[in-house]
Amino acid sequence: MPKKHIVILGAGVIGLTTATLLQQEKEFEVTVIARHFPGDLSIDYTSPWAGAHWRSYATNDDSRLIEYEKKTFHHFWNLAKASKNNSGIMIVDGFDYWDRLPDDFSEPWFKDFSPEYRHLDKEELPIGVEFGITYKTVTINAPVYLNYLLHTFLSLGGTTQRANLSHLYDCIKNDTDIVINCSGIHSRTLGGVEDTNVYAAKGQTVVVQLPRSHVNWTFERYSSGCGSGGIAAGGIITYVVPRDNGEVEHDYSPEPDLEEASAIVQRCLSTRPDLLPHDQTNLVIKKNCVGLRPCRKGGMRIDAEWIYLENFEKKILIVHNYGHGCYGFQSSYGAALDVVKIINSSMFNSKI
Repeated sequence: MPKKHIVILGAGVIGLTTATLLQQEKEFEVTVIARHFPGDLSIDYTSPWAGAHWRSYATNDDSRLIEYEKKTFHHFWNLAKASKNNSGIMIVDGFDYWDRLPDDFSEPWFKDFSPEYRHLDKEELPIGVEFGITYKTVTINAPVYLNYLLHTFLSLGGTTQRANLSHLYDCIKNDTDIVINCSGIHSRTLGGVEDTNVYAAKGQTVVVQLPRSHVNWTFERYSSGCGSGGIAAGGIITYVVPRDNGEVEHDYSPEPDLEEASAIVQRCLSTRPDLLPHDQTNLVIKKNCVGLRPCRKGGMRIDAEWIYLENFEKKILIVHNYGHGCYGFQSSYGAALDVVKIINSSMFNSKI
């Protein structure tokens, strides 16, 4: 039986993870079509700008997202512990700090899931912080991991094409059987999708260079109105995310706001003065970055539908996987597994 040809739109972490998993399936051959690929730097290409680390914001009743993030965590954990780890993922201590204990605080769902989860003692809290938790987690060097995914995909026989498409159907040819839309924020304007629930949330980060292994922890600090939901609850969120090459990202326009960048650095240093090595008087800033998070009202969209195209006289399976917002990396693997499941189920149940 000939292989089914799959076209994936988008080469961010969602698109490349989905492509890699499908290319591993012996009945599929996959092509990724995108305007940008790993190595490109554009405000429209979200994934390279991410911190990134695993810290779930799923509510305790969001079973779908919890399942995605559990599977992704296990996948990242195994990659980090592999003997030849070239994925850019490493295991670190995670810290969450609240300036004031939220009135609505409830233990996060990952309390019994993340290794070594516990409440911080008073003497462990930074100045100005009333409450905190700690647990083992992973951080992801986004550019390195994207290149790892692309290399893995290509080594499995996958192919790529650089193109700027205005309509979902522009990628369909005579041999196309399945189209997967992983176009992120472009799903708002992409013809054939035009999802008005999609919106971009701008984020600014500062990348600094530190001695390798100087920072083996990551933190988030919630101030000015953040509830127990952390980033999902609004207010000011400050974070530090180390990368495996000694880079460190600090969070919070194609052009960065330099005044805000300075404020970001000061908030991070006031929370964790140990960020600065003893032999340095200032942090070495490599660059200021701005990226657009691909958010969606109502959460991510992962579903499938059959369409019939008269000019090709065949049915095409259209699958959507976008709208992951600020949790794209930490839900990427679990979401991609679900897409594989949906495709296999749809192909099995189709009479064409």
